[in-house]
Amino acid sequence: MTIIETLRPALSGLGAAASLANGFLFVTAANAEGQNNQPTSAPADKATALPPVEVDAPVTKRRRASNAGSKPASRPVSTNHPSKPAEPRPQAASSAISPGNSLQRTTGLSRLSDSLQSTPQTVTVIPRVVIEQQQAATINQVLQYVPGITVSTGEGGGGINGDQFRIRGFDASGDVYVDGLRDFGSYVRDSFATENVLVLKGPSSQSFGNGTTGGVIEIESKKAHLGDQSSFEASAGTGPYGRGILDINKQINDTTALRFIAMGNGQDVVDRDHVYSNRGGVLGSLGLGLGTEQSLIFNYLHQDSVQRPDFGVPIVSAPGVVGKPVTEYGVPRLNYFGRESDRDHATADVATALYKGEFGDWLTLTNDTRVGYYTRDLKFTPALCASPGFPFPSSCATDVLAGNLATPYTIWSVGGTKQVSHGAENITTATMRFDTGPFRHKLIVGIDAYSQHAATGFYLPSGPEPVGTLLDPIFANSPGFAVTATSGNQLSATSWDVGPFISDRMWLTPMLSILAGVRWDHYRVDGRVSGSPLATTAEFASPKASLIFEPTAHQTYYFSYARSFTPPGNNITSLSTSLGLSQAPLSAANLEPEADTTYEVGAKWGLLEDRLGVTAALFRVDKNNASYTDQASGIQTTTDDKVRVQGVELGLTGKLTENWDVQASYSYMDSKIIASTINAFTPVSAAGNRVPYVSEHGLAIWTTYDIAPLLPNVPGHLLVGGGLNYRSDYYLNNLNSLVIPAATTIDTMVSYDPNEWYHLALKVTNLTNKLTYSSAFGNGYATPVAGRSFTLTAAVRF
Repeated sequence: MTIIETLRPALSGLGAAASLANGFLFVTAANAEGQNNQPTSAPADKATALPPVEVDAPVTKRRRASNAGSKPASRPVSTNHPSKPAEPRPQAASSAISPGNSLQRTTGLSRLSDSLQSTPQTVTVIPRVVIEQQQAATINQVLQYVPGITVSTGEGGGGINGDQFRIRGFDASGDVYVDGLRDFGSYVRDSFATENVLVLKGPSSQSFGNGTTGGVIEIESKKAHLGDQSSFEASAGTGPYGRGILDINKQINDTTALRFIAMGNGQDVVDRDHVYSNRGGVLGSLGLGLGTEQSLIFNYLHQDSVQRPDFGVPIVSAPGVVGKPVTEYGVPRLNYFGRESDRDHATADVATALYKGEFGDWLTLTNDTRVGYYTRDLKFTPALCASPGFPFPSSCATDVLAGNLATPYTIWSVGGTKQVSHGAENITTATMRFDTGPFRHKLIVGIDAYSQHAATGFYLPSGPEPVGTLLDPIFANSPGFAVTATSGNQLSATSWDVGPFISDRMWLTPMLSILAGVRWDHYRVDGRVSGSPLATTAEFASPKASLIFEPTAHQTYYFSYARSFTPPGNNITSLSTSLGLSQAPLSAANLEPEADTTYEVGAKWGLLEDRLGVTAALFRVDKNNASYTDQASGIQTTTDDKVRVQGVELGLTGKLTENWDVQASYSYMDSKIIASTINAFTPVSAAGNRVPYVSEHGLAIWTTYDIAPLLPNVPGHLLVGGGLNYRSDYYLNNLNSLVIPAATTIDTMVSYDPNEWYHLALKVTNLTNKLTYSSAFGNGYATPVAGRSFTLTAAVRF
C-alpha cells in the first residue's frame, strides 16, 4: 500500500473544499451530532450495550465477539473507498433533550479509548445537552455542578491567571485539555465551541503527563461533521445580558465538511456593581476523510474578551479568628472594591490538527498537534480587611468583628500583569489489538512532546489611592493616579517536556483483565528573572495499574493505583510575579517534584437496559512534597508537607423513566494535612488541619421531565426541571483561618421544542437569591455569585 493510497480518503476532500462557493444552510450551535467518525455516546433510546471491551475498534470492522479470547478476523480492509454520503438530518428531538447514560460514552481520546463503563477511574461527564439546559456560557459555569471542583475565577473573570480550577483540593490550573491536548493559555474559556466536558478524577500523569494530581478537565470541541446542519441561537437576560451563536455546518462531498461558529457575549453581572464581561469568538473546522478509515480534522479558534476583573469582597483576617467574607457580616454584596482603571483584555488563537487512521482490525494510529498564541493585559485592585493589617496597619478586621462596617479597607497595590505566551504540542499514539496465546491485548504506545514560552511584565500603581469604607468603596480613579508598566522586573520562561508512554490491557478471562502502564517525562524550564538566569530540570516516571472485573456488559468492578508528579514551574503562564517560578533563583535547581499516589476501588452499573448508569468509588490520594502557589502574587513555596484526601464518590446518569432524565453526583472528602513545615504560607505547624479548598460534602443534581406526553394536544417536548447544588464549607489556607461558608443554590428551567426546528427556554439562576461565592483566593478575598438572574433563549434550526 503506497502512502498516497493510504491517505487518499483524507486528501480527496482538499480539492472539493477549494471549490466551495456557496450553499450554506443555517442550524443551532448546540445541536450538531456525528462530529467524529465514531460517536462518543450511544443514542439515549438504545438498549443494546456494547461488549465491555473494544469500543475503539475500527468503525467499518468493529469486533463484537463476546469471547474475550477469540482471534481477530483476518480480513483485508480497503482504505480508499468512502462511506455512503450522510443524509442531511435535523437534530432528532429525543437526542436534543436527553443527555442519556454517560457510561455508554468514550472519552474520545486514543490514550483512553474504552467506554466510561469500562474505564477504571471516576469520570464525570457534562454533555452538550446539559450545558445547553444550564445555559452555561463559560467552562467554569459548566463545572459548577461537579462536586469536588472549586475555582478561583469570578463571573467577571477575576482569576488572575484565567481559569483556575482545583480538583479534590489540588491545583488543576495547568490540567485543562482540549481534544486531549494542553490548552496553554491564561484566559477565561467560553463554552461556545464546546461539545462535552469530562472531569477525570485522580492522578492521571500516565495518560496526560506532569501535573494532574487531582485530575484532568478534558474539553471536547465542536468539529465539522457529515450532514448539513445550521442554527442561530439568541439569549437575553437580566444584568443586562445578551448572547448570540451562529453555527453553520456544510457537507462538501461524501467525506468532507466545513463548519463555522461565531459567538458574541455581553454581560453586566447581577448584584455586582461595575462588573462586566464582553467576549467574542469564532471557530472554523474542516473535516477530511469523514466516515472512512482515515480522517483529518483542522480546527482554528479565536477568542477575544474584555472585562472588568472581579476580585470580590475582602475576607476578615485577624489573629485567633476564623474569618469569613465581609458580606457575611452585613456588607452589601453589590459593593465593588476595585478601581475604574481595572481591566482584563485577553486573546487566544489556537490551531489544532487531529489525524486518525484505522488499519485493519488490529491497529489505530492518531497524530494530534496544537499551536496556540495567547495575550493577556490585566490591571486589578485587590482589597483586604486584615488586622493588624497587610501591607499597612489596619483595624478593618477588628472593626468588622465589633459590628462597625463603616471602616476603611486596605488596597494591596500589586497593579497587574501583561503577558504574551505561546505553546505547541504533538502527541502520536498507536493502539494495537492482538492475542498472545489465550490472552487478548490492547496495547497503547506513544510519545508526547510540547514546549511553552511566556514573557510577563508587571504593572504598579502610582499616585494617590484613597480607599473609602466597606459600606462606601471608592471606584473612581483619583487625580494623578496611574497604573504603569515596570521596567527591569520582567519574567521570561520557556519549558520543554518529552514523555513516551505505554499501557497494555490484557484479558486473563472474558471477565477479568489487568491494565498497566507507565510514562516517563523529561521536563525542563529555563527562565530569566529581572535579567538573572534560572533553570530547573526534572525526570520522573508515572505508573498506573488496574484490576478490572466485568461479569456482564452492564457491570464493572475495579481497583486502581496510580502515581503522578508535578515539577516546579510546570505551568509557566500562571506565574504572575517574578517570584512565581521559585522562592529564589539559587534554590530552583533543588526543588523536587510533588509526588502523588492514589488508590481507588469502584463499581459501575448499567441499569434499565443501560438507560441509567450508576457509579460508586472509594478513593485515597496522598501527596508528598506539597507546594503552594499564592494566586495573586504567584509566589511558589515548596515544602515537605504531606497531605491526604480520601472519600467516596457516587453518581447517577441517564433516564429514570422514558421522560425523566437525571444527572446527579455526591462526594464526601475527608482531608487532612499529615505533616507540616514552617514556611511563608504556614508560620506555625498546620498538621491535623483540613486541606485548603476541599469541601467535606458536595451534592449536585440536575434533572428534567418532559411533561408534553401528559398534556393533550401539545406536540414536541416540554421540559421542566432544574438543579440543586450543595457544597459544605471549605478553608482557603493551611492554617484554616479563612473559610467560605456552606451553601445551597437552586436553578430552574423550562424549555419547549414543538418540533426539531424551534427551541425556546427560560432559565432562572440562583432562584432563592442565595449569597454564596463562585470563587475564593487564599490571600483574603472571595467573589459573590450573581443574584437571581433570568435568561430567555430562542433558537431556530433550518
